This record gives sequence, C-alpha cells and structure tokens, in this order.
Amino acid sequence: MTIRELLDATPEPPSGDVDIDVLLATFHEVLAARQHLIDSARDCVLVAEDRSLISELEARQAAWSAALARARAVVAQGRVNAGKLRGYASVQAGEL
Repeated sequence: MTIRELLDATPEPPSGDVDIDVLLATFHEVLAARQHLIDSARDCVLVAEDRSLISELEARQAAWSAALARARAVVAQGRVNAGKLRGYASVQAGEL
C-alpha cells in the first residue's frame, strides 16, 4: 500500500446539497476501499514525498468529517421537527 493509493481511495465528499443516503453510501464505499488497502498492506514505508500526500489525505478526511457532521445536524433537526409536529398534532386533536 502506498499513500497515493490511500489518497486515491479517498475522494472529496460530494459537494452541494446531496441526499444524506447518497452521502452515507459514498462514505461507506470509501471506507471499504480504504479498509481493503489497509488489510492487504504488507509494508508501508513513508518517504519525504509522501508528506504532501498525507496533508491532502488529512484535508479530505476533514472534508468528509465536516460533510458527515452537517448530515448529522440535518437528521437531528428533522427529528426535532418531527417531534414538534407530533406534539402539535396531539394538541390539535385534543381541541377537536
């Protein structure tokens, strides 16, 4: 395994408004590809040229973390809103 292979297995996350299911499916594909590389690795020797690749890999991982955090916030807000709607519905049903 080389750092280049690991970087190639870690694309940037989809940009813009992406369906959360698509985002999660894509991330699971990235995880599977990376895990395959790690599982098949015998020796990994870092050389000076790998430093820039490692920096890029860290940036991509940070981008994925941010995208997943945004998705988590959207899901959490949706759950809060659904709870509010259920509460409003029960209040309105009681008024009828």
